[in-house]
Amino acid sequence: MLSKILIIALIAGMASAGTMMGRPPPKPAALAHKEGCYIQEINDVIPFGGTVTVGHCTEVICGEKWMSYFTCGAGSVDVPNCYMVQDLSKNYPECCPKIQCSGRQA
Repeated sequence: MLSKILIIALIAGMASAGTMMGRPPPKPAALAHKEGCYIQEINDVIPFGGTVTVGHCTEVICGEKWMSYFTCGAGSVDVPNCYMVQDLSKNYPECCPKIQCSGRQA
């Protein structure tokens, strides 16, 4: 039963977030000696298998042939005394928006 709940939770989580894959961009000449993926947002290379959170809460995963990008799902709230809160100082997925109601987290 626990495994079914976990699978449903994973599917729901994946359905609410954005995912994109693409080829790594070419490295600038100054970083060509580094092995891994060039991340334009930080102007550096992360190693294959490495991850970094960039921009507005986007996780980038470096693969040898592909880079994966994961973002938070869209959300809104239409409940009195509730609003969306987000902490961009945290890494993905902790930086994703959450609902907060009257001083407590929903």
